[in-house]
Amino acid sequence: MTSQNDLRTLLIDARIALRREMGHFDADPLSKRLEQAIREITEAVMPPPSASTKTSAQQVALAWQTVCRGLKLTHEDLYNELSTRVMNLLNVKELVEPVTELLQLEEQVKKLEAAQKPMLDRLSDLRKKALETQHRLDDLHKALGAAAPQVTDDGDAQALAIKRIDALREGAHAPPAAQAGGGAGNGQAAAPKPPTEGPIPSRAVLEAVVAGSREFSKEQREWTVGECMALTGWEFTPVELIQHGDAWMAQKILASPNPPA
Repeated sequence: MTSQNDLRTLLIDARIALRREMGHFDADPLSKRLEQAIREITEAVMPPPSASTKTSAQQVALAWQTVCRGLKLTHEDLYNELSTRVMNLLNVKELVEPVTELLQLEEQVKKLEAAQKPMLDRLSDLRKKALETQHRLDDLHKALGAAAPQVTDDGDAQALAIKRIDALREGAHAPPAAQAGGGAGNGQAAAPKPPTEGPIPSRAVLEAVVAGSREFSKEQREWTVGECMALTGWEFTPVELIQHGDAWMAQKILASPNPPA
């Protein structure tokens, strides 16, 4: 349909140009052939008249468009006067050709797509960071579960993590008797146990680790990882903290507000 309209417009422009160049073009056989071709294409692109209306608004508009195209080339003053009156009726200052309007809309679409690209890129980066944060959070929950397995799951992962952190802090500052447990079931005091290193490293152990003379035990390292995660504001995952080394984590514990005695 669009190609036929373009061909019809081309034939009309050719007829106008030939009339302007040839003084008696209407008497030329070519004029009749052009008129016949234009009429056939017009009938092909226009819908057939309905029973109720012989001439549709689209046909009227197309006919006026054809006439005005001819006036623009042959009677420019008359065409300008008609354009002015049409613009006054429409209350506009400029009449935009359909092709020009489509080009303007296409340019607006390109500008909108260009404006959306930075936002889409930013959204993609945020999604990637959110996924990385979720992975870190999963690692944190696993580390807390390994450091404080005695705290049971209550269905809320966030509440469970907070309980486990509180349990680790209470264990870090509890007196030795509380960490070792109470008396026997018959009310008698439990027999003293030989001094052994618990999961919470003492200050002497921390200083020795910093000096490089020893390393943490497995239990001490697990407790230290959980404590360092809290001290660093959850900036590092357990794997990253272990990669920093025992000495680095021991320095963080010693520099905390309440280091072990």
